[in-house]
Formats: sequence, structure tokens, C-alpha cells
Amino acid sequence: MEIESGTKKITFDITTRSFLRALAVIAVVVFLYLVRDIVAVVMFSVVVASAVDPAARWFGRWHIPRTISVILVYLIAFSVLAAAFYTVVPTILEEISSLLADAPSLLKHDFFAQTTMSFLPILPGSLSGIAEQLLLQLQGALNSVAASFFGAAAGVFGGVVSFLLLVVLSFYLSVQKNGIESFLRIVVPKEHESYILELWSRSRTKIGRWLQGQLLLGVLVGVLVFLGLTILRVRFAFLLAVLAAIFELIPIFGPVMAAIPAIIVAFFQAPALGLVTLVFYIVVQQFENHLIYPVVVRTTTGVPAVVVIIALIIGAKLGGLFGILLAVPLAVVLMEFLNDIAQRKQVSQVPTSSQQ
Repeated sequence: MEIESGTKKITFDITTRSFLRALAVIAVVVFLYLVRDIVAVVMFSVVVASAVDPAARWFGRWHIPRTISVILVYLIAFSVLAAAFYTVVPTILEEISSLLADAPSLLKHDFFAQTTMSFLPILPGSLSGIAEQLLLQLQGALNSVAASFFGAAAGVFGGVVSFLLLVVLSFYLSVQKNGIESFLRIVVPKEHESYILELWSRSRTKIGRWLQGQLLLGVLVGVLVFLGLTILRVRFAFLLAVLAAIFELIPIFGPVMAAIPAIIVAFFQAPALGLVTLVFYIVVQQFENHLIYPVVVRTTTGVPAVVVIIALIIGAKLGGLFGILLAVPLAVVLMEFLNDIAQRKQVSQVPTSSQQ
């Protein structure tokens, strides 16, 4: 096919083979989109198996068979999750319920009422009454969510079948020695097999180090926040500490998002306590930036914060919970792939001795 562009002719050579290859690529993309839930389960199973593999190798050093090692890892993991569910989750739900129940009375605090009447006299009605109605509606919504907790959990995991499929696939990949590599050899074309395996090996190491660093950082910050808020006698210290630990997974904005509700709660208890809590979070942030993070980051790969934020936003938009969980691993793999392309370009641009 020829296209005239001014005085030049641009020729496109479209063969039957290239046309069929393009159709095949489009068909594969459409198929993967239609079964995207299953693809997400399979991909997350690979991530879980990669996380289990180091622990299984550690048990193997004590001459424990790999099958028993993997079973021990899963038993320990489920025991920890069950213990957390029966100890942490009820406490969090209790504090949330208490917070929502006390929110209207907090809004009727004398300081809040005086501030509202002094600075916002032109507003129709009472601002505290409007906020009270909003909080009551929020309380009803959260109560309904708590009442259907197990139904919400089933929806989050894509149903019981998807969750069981995740457990079975990750267990199968973990039990087999080099199970992930064997799986990749099945789904990857032969000509790209060696590169994909090497790419995944590098990416898996970075993903593991990043996750270990973020979890350690979250635990340390959560403990510091809990101790500090408890000493200051800020209400809902445990809930706010868990919130701070979770938001540590979000770089830059996470600590700020975690500090806002704590400062608000403390402010409604007493304005001076709110200011002290603000200073406390600033101190924790400085302590984290200059002491905790530099130590933790040595064991991580230094995944750029901007990449993490963009990946989490895209993952949440496209895949919900699974998208969030897979966002950083996929971003790390993509970064490794793009780095390889950039290195190849640099090598190809280096002049050879004959060209010089």
C-alpha cells in the first residue's frame, strides 16, 4: 500500500503473516480482558508463592522436606492472620463504632460551638447540626457494612471460589521446587524463555525487599504512634496507630493522611491537645525520615515514590483490591523491563572500533 505525502511516497508492506499476527495479538488481549479476574488470581498466586519460597528454603536448611516446609509456612501465616482477625479487627471495629457514636457529642463541644458562632454567623442553621447529620448517615452506612462483613469480604476476594483458587495455585507453585520458573516456561514462548526467567528473578528480589522494608516501616511507625497517642491520652489510639501503619505503604502523602484524623480527634478533645498531637506527628515524621527510613531503605530497592503512587492509583482504578496488591509488583517488573530496553539502546549507540 502506498500513500503520497507531498512529493514523497510512503510504502507500507502488509503481509498476510503480519496481519494474522496482529489479529492473534488482538484476540489474546481481548481474551485476557474477558478473564481478567482469573488472570489477577493467577498473577497474585505467583506473588504469594514468591513470598513463600524464601521461608520454605529456610526450613529446607534444617533438612525438612519442601512439602512439609510449605505446609508449615501456610499454617503459620493463617495462624497469624486468624490471631490478628480475632484480636485486632474487633478492637478496630469497636473503636470505629465508639468514634461514630461519640462524634455528635464531640461536635457539640463548647469550643466548637463557640468557634462556629463566632466565625460563621452568616451560615443558615448550625454547622454542628449539619455535620452531625452527615456523621449519623456515615454511622448508619458503616454499621450496615459491619453487619455484612463476611459478605463484603467475599466480594473483595472475588468470591469464595477465587479465594480457594488463589490458595490452591499458590500452594501448588510453592510445593514444587522452582515451581514458578516451571510455570513461566509453560506460558512464555521458547525464544523469550531465558530472558523472562532472568527478568522475573531480578524483579522478585526487588519486590521481596521492598515489601519487607515497607512492612517493617509500617510496624515501627504504628508502634510509635500508638505509644505516643496513649501517653498523650488521645482517644482511639489503637485505631489511629493501625491507620498510620497502613498509610505508610503510600509514600509522601500517607503520613499526612494518617495524621489528619488523629489531629482532628485530639482537637475535639481539647484544642491544646490537638496542637500537641500535631507537633507529635511532625516529630514522628522527622524521626522516620532521618533515622528509620535510611536504615530500612538499605534492605529495599529504592522503588521511586512517584512510581508507587501512580501504580497504586491505577491498580485501584482497574482492579480494586487485587489491583492494589498487584500494583507494585507489576510496576517493578515494568521498570526492570524498561531499564533493559534503555541499556540495549545505549549499547547499540556505542560506536564499534570499525566505525571509529
